[in-house]
Amino acid sequence: MWFRVLGPLDVSVDWEPVQVGKNRQLTVLAVLLMEVNKTVSVGRLIEAVWSGCAPKTAAEQIQTCIWRLRRAFVNAGAGSGLIETTASGYSLRLAADKIDTGVFETWVSQARAIAGAGDHTEAIAVYRKALRLFRGPVLAEVDSPMVRTAAAKWEERMLSVLEDCVELELKSGLDSQLVPELTVLVEQNPLRERLRWQLMLALHRSDRRADALAVYREGRSVLVDELGVEPGRKLQELHHKILNGELPAQAAPVAAAAVRVPAQLLADAPDFVERREYTKEIRRVLTAPDATGVRIAALLGRCGVGKSALALHVAHQMRDRFPDGQLYAELGASRCTPAGIGEIACGFLRALGVSDARIPADPDERAAMYRSLLATRKVLVVLDDVVDARQVRPLLPGGPGSAVLMTSRTTVTDLAGVNPVEVDAFSDAEAIELFTSIVGPVRVDAEPDAMREILRLAGNLPLLVRAAGARLAARPHLRLGHLATRLRDPRRRLDEFSHGALDVRESLAATVNGLPAEAKRLWRALSKLPVDSFDAWMAAVDTGGSVQAAERLLDLLVDRRLVDIVGVDDRGNVRYRMHEVIALYATELSQPAPESRAA
Repeated sequence: MWFRVLGPLDVSVDWEPVQVGKNRQLTVLAVLLMEVNKTVSVGRLIEAVWSGCAPKTAAEQIQTCIWRLRRAFVNAGAGSGLIETTASGYSLRLAADKIDTGVFETWVSQARAIAGAGDHTEAIAVYRKALRLFRGPVLAEVDSPMVRTAAAKWEERMLSVLEDCVELELKSGLDSQLVPELTVLVEQNPLRERLRWQLMLALHRSDRRADALAVYREGRSVLVDELGVEPGRKLQELHHKILNGELPAQAAPVAAAAVRVPAQLLADAPDFVERREYTKEIRRVLTAPDATGVRIAALLGRCGVGKSALALHVAHQMRDRFPDGQLYAELGASRCTPAGIGEIACGFLRALGVSDARIPADPDERAAMYRSLLATRKVLVVLDDVVDARQVRPLLPGGPGSAVLMTSRTTVTDLAGVNPVEVDAFSDAEAIELFTSIVGPVRVDAEPDAMREILRLAGNLPLLVRAAGARLAARPHLRLGHLATRLRDPRRRLDEFSHGALDVRESLAATVNGLPAEAKRLWRALSKLPVDSFDAWMAAVDTGGSVQAAERLLDLLVDRRLVDIVGVDDRGNVRYRMHEVIALYATELSQPAPESRAA
């Protein structure tokens, strides 16, 4: 639900207007919105509606207004909980992004912070975006004196913010562009000395000295006639300098805005287990001195081998090598709907300091602008969970100074210049190190055999090791041997290896769902084979005896890391194997009867 009060009162849900009534209901809602997230007493609501001439039934009528507003919200699909009843009155509860006054204050705070960092151009863009939220006189249709007083405060707030924005625009040399707007504002607000000062300065810098002096004379006349006071010191000083030629006709050059340095990396895991052979290889690729183009390292491996954690760990270690910043995006291969190129490029452009007003609407143009900005910078771009080479190609930086570190469950070697790094499960020592750091050495030392069995059943996959450790850490009373006993039952194993967000099924689902139907069918059938490894001839049983069709589908399953190649037998046939946990998931998804008999 979206509320607007910086102009005519407007309520909408998904841009469809909500009818909230007129007269008393409108006044009650306006007061609640003017004091959003605060309790408004029934007495104040009565005063707002009747202004001292309330009937005896005023409290009951206010209660009826609240009931009608709640019903209007419910009918619009927003629920009845927006207006809370408190001990002394009512409170309208809204997040800052659900009402234009909250959005206005958020953007003004952002603009001030950006200006403080030295980026005047971006600060001006954000200020102007905030000021555009004002659509006319605030709540002009509500004639309650209490509402009019609150509305006047917001109009004063708008003028104050506008003056701050104009101050930056004058510093940026936009004097001539400001003269028409400031002329109108001074006519509408003749007693605001700051606006008059800004108009005088803009006129003087636009070679209109006489007009600037005339603006001062008019202002002095208004102040003396209406208030009986002389203009303030600042206005008098500016008049004196213009009159005596002591003020330069042009604005002093503004220093270049500080370059925005993004730092978007997610936090490094505090219990990360160092994997030195991978770390060394990744660093070698990303810092290759003889690279003629962008350097690309792709961490490839099945679900759960810790690619994302490894990528973030190395990225944090290498921040000093990329002084212009680090960009991070999750491309969503494991989600139902992967991220679009335009969406990712838009986020990167904002992080690099491009205002929304300058970001192109066309996704290809966004990506082109992003590549141009990185052409002369040294930025590390981390792309997590990549779908394929086609998705990542537009996001490669446009110059050789930057580098890309990506993770993917699929083969992306068709991407020019990519250096693949195959990531496998933990070694025994690494699995023990992570498990012990989560569960604690006391419990591990008490049941070392149970610990080794848990890790064996996890296949040393980091995701499963962490899930088992997290489950035990959440249950201090649970013995390691008891968890090992549960894990021995294949039907329970996937459940026991899931804890909170650590869900192996969820991680595998997107990879499997993206397969063609015939590949899914073969994959499920292979999970039931009573052998440790198999070749294309055995797989051909499910493809109607066509070895060529089986090899084609097996290649796809290998590319998706759902099946592994384990070698070549003495007859020259490629041997394949399915990881035990992946096989359990495939069996769980299998349909009975036909596939089981074929296997």
